[in-house]
Formats: sequence, structure tokens, C-alpha cells
Amino acid sequence: MLGLLTARRLDDFRGQLSQLLARKGLANFVADVVEPMNEMVGEAWTRGALQIYEEHLYTEVVQALLRNAIGSIQRGGQRPRVLLTTFPHEPHGLGILMAEATFALEGCHCISLGVQTPVLDIALAAEAQRADIVALSFSSAVNANQALDGLRQLRGKLPARVQLWAGGGCAMLHRRPPAGVLALRTLEAIGPALRHWQQANDPA
Repeated sequence: MLGLLTARRLDDFRGQLSQLLARKGLANFVADVVEPMNEMVGEAWTRGALQIYEEHLYTEVVQALLRNAIGSIQRGGQRPRVLLTTFPHEPHGLGILMAEATFALEGCHCISLGVQTPVLDIALAAEAQRADIVALSFSSAVNANQALDGLRQLRGKLPARVQLWAGGGCAMLHRRPPAGVLALRTLEAIGPALRHWQQANDPA
């Protein structure tokens, strides 16, 4: 797949990914194709085997496929309502899009703000959209101290009833997450966390 990308066979690259998505379904496509490819692309870029524009092309192709797939999922119930975004210093959007796909497949009502949303605006959006959960993604390239400080600030601005979930490749986040923040190591951890939320918020 990366060979197609570096050989500038973008249509073939897009076609192969589309076929894999159709064959595997969205959940398996995210877990078995996009996650490992993200790592391979990052490693190739670090080695100098991939140009920046090629990494951008990869990101745009995968994001377009994921957005189309998410759009085809029947909207879930009213709760939980999940607001998804990244902080201003986190421009990488694939992680939060992969999380949105996972939340949507679990039947959540997803509201995406895209990337690089200021802390105050996230809090305002959570209130306006009646969010139950605010979910943030952090890549391994993010400044860990900025990420942790931002999470503490956001936790202080959100009502206690609104849960704050964070995931991604920031190692520090998983070693010592701020109080009141649920750190999810993998996309697979979203399902069990949602079931725990549903049990705790079951009207019965």
C-alpha cells in the first residue's frame, strides 16, 4: 500500500483502501488497516522514506474514506452524546476520526468539532450540544505537558456530569492522567467504557 503511495499511484492507493473498507467493514478496517498503516507512515516519514506531501496525501485519502463511512452509519440514540475534537496544538485529525467511527458504530450520537479547538470553545460547545462525553485525541508528537495542562483546564470548565475521555499515542497521558479524565489506551477500550457509562446512567 505504501508502495502505491510513494509510486504516485494515488488512484490505485485510494481504490485498494476502498476495497479493503468494503470487504472488512468499518470496525475491522480501522483496527486492522488504518491503525497499523498510521504507524508505518509515521515510521517511514521519520526515516525520510516518505515526503511530507505524501503523508498529507495519505491522511486526506483515509480521512475522506472514514468520513464517508461514518456518514453512512445510521445515527444512534440520543445518549450518550459525544463531542469529539483536539486541542489547538494538536493538528492531527486521523485519531479523532477513528474514535468517531468507533463511537458511531457503538450507537453514540457524535458531534465533531474537527481539530484544534480552544479549551473554552470546547466547554461552550459541550454545554450547547448537551454532551455527555467530551472525547479528545492526542498524537505521539504532541507536547505532553501542554496536553495534560489543557485537560486539567477543560475538566475545570466542564460540569461534573460531563465525562472527559482522552486517547491516542501520548504516553504521558496514560501514565498519569489528570483527575477526572478517563485515559483510553486503545480504540477497543471505547466499547467497555461506554457500557460502563450506560450502566451508571441507566434511568432504571
